[in-house]
Amino acid sequence: MEADPIHVVIVMVTTASQDEAIKIADQVVGARLAACASMIPTVHSIYWWEGKMMNDQESLLLIKTTSEKFNSLEEAIRKIHSYKVPEIIAIPVNNGFPPYLEWVLRETS
Repeated sequence: MEADPIHVVIVMVTTASQDEAIKIADQVVGARLAACASMIPTVHSIYWWEGKMMNDQESLLLIKTTSEKFNSLEEAIRKIHSYKVPEIIAIPVNNGFPPYLEWVLRETS
């Protein structure tokens, strides 16, 4: 039986602050769990939490990694993240510029 192929994924993570986003990005890129983490410093999030509708400013990380690294990446984020239930969502990259995708694979191997 052939092993599942390794695919590039983008992992979205919202954080309570820009400082927390930077801390997470430094950790996961430094550990080679991700090739790159891009930060959008301020996003406005409206969501339900514990029965209340929330309206908050957050930061958003777009982390480029592989499906193979996702579990380790998730674990590393959860150790740092201040939220009880952080958003950690992997979105598969179905197509992309081949040299870029190869770079992500190379930098996370």
